[in-house]
Amino acid sequence: MNSSCKGDSGYSFDRINYLLITSKKLEDHINAYGGEERLRLAIEIGKFSFFFKKTFNQKTILKKLYMLNYKMIPWLMIILLFSILMKSYGQIKGTLWDVQDIYKVPKYKIISSDSVVGIIYDGLAYKKHSQNVFAYYSSPGIISGDRSKDKNLPAVVLVHGGGGAAFSQWVALWARRGYLAIAMDWRGNGPDGKHIENGFEEVDGQTPIYRITPNLEDQWMYQAVANVILAHNLVRSFSEVDTNRTALIGISWGGVITCTVAGLDERFQVAVPVYGCGFFPTSVSLAHGLDALNIKDRATWLRQYDPLHYVGNAKMPMLFVDGPNDPAFYLDSYARTYKLVKNKVLSIEMGLLHGHYGHGSGWEIKEPYYFIDSYLKNTKPLCKIGNPKIKGREIRYPLQSYVSVKKAYLNYTTDTASMLMNRKWNSIEIPFTKNRIISSLPPLGTTIWYNSIIDERGLITSGEVQFKDEKIKSLVNYR
Repeated sequence: MNSSCKGDSGYSFDRINYLLITSKKLEDHINAYGGEERLRLAIEIGKFSFFFKKTFNQKTILKKLYMLNYKMIPWLMIILLFSILMKSYGQIKGTLWDVQDIYKVPKYKIISSDSVVGIIYDGLAYKKHSQNVFAYYSSPGIISGDRSKDKNLPAVVLVHGGGGAAFSQWVALWARRGYLAIAMDWRGNGPDGKHIENGFEEVDGQTPIYRITPNLEDQWMYQAVANVILAHNLVRSFSEVDTNRTALIGISWGGVITCTVAGLDERFQVAVPVYGCGFFPTSVSLAHGLDALNIKDRATWLRQYDPLHYVGNAKMPMLFVDGPNDPAFYLDSYARTYKLVKNKVLSIEMGLLHGHYGHGSGWEIKEPYYFIDSYLKNTKPLCKIGNPKIKGREIRYPLQSYVSVKKAYLNYTTDTASMLMNRKWNSIEIPFTKNRIISSLPPLGTTIWYNSIIDERGLITSGEVQFKDEKIKSLVNYR
């Protein structure tokens, strides 16, 4: 069948092999008559064709083809599994953590069972033995006593900060929100806060965060990052967990670990570092430990463990939470870190205190719950503020709002104190529309500023921090 613009007298839109048609010959392999629509009465010969002797009957041919395909199945399965593993663990390949046991589901034993379950699971090799890691986990079914609720659950891995523990309260909080939650203790302690057998060893109750040892396996940051990845392996192995819906959140030093793991374990769908960031030393308080090292060990720690080497590889959306006066993670390092991540939302809260909990800090901050819910439970996202555009004396910020916005602010400091944590901040309420925030330029003498909004849920999201101090600005824009 063919077609033209002038009927039978017009040129056809596809080639017609008139010579073959008029010759009335039948070719041995294919009769290429041409035309736009072709009816194939035989298999077309190509580079993937099989040829058989004329003495072969049809049953013999089909049997041999079946056997050939059957023998290929194991190889096809191996290729499929390898491709899945590469997708799941591809970012770990070639890093410090590219060891055989990081890809396994760790063995574990239950040591207590109540509204939260206490377990000890296997970590990586540590001081010539397998490290023991204590953790709590819970779920809606465990906490309510009705395990029928535990089906197709989202999961969250919780990472505490310095001086912290596997907080059962934090686990229970997420379980009540409909998640299977797990929190490990990366200090080597158990439920009573005392050291467990074969757990990570602290020195006089202090975590050796910066210590560089001859054996990589004995270094704290190496083990802490591995503990998080292995906890993720473990919860993904639970039948009640939907492996396509897992989240990661860490507080303070847990936020530092979160920034690192986000760039190593792409199986997480969403990640939230609270306070913690990269570009060490981020503050005077964090510099003490690094400065105590010799030049070689300091360089080694920064090369191996500063999150700046990993967080830029994060493929999942991330929420960065901090306060402008945070005593440990200053705004300049915070800004340099989030600039490495493409898919991000910021929440910078004036007056935010630093801690695991209490007075609205740590796990009492509301934004991480809503942010994670929006990706794993398909609830309404946090509002998002775009980069400002300055036109004359006016600044305009693009705004993506998914719920009603109640207030918008221009937050600024004219302070020049050398320590960013000591600078005094001011806030001015500014006008906004559904998709735009509008304000005048910050007052003369402003050194740092950013804008923020509060939506009808009381949630705070922010625009990127702007630095007018040229020294800090050059650092922030360096990478």
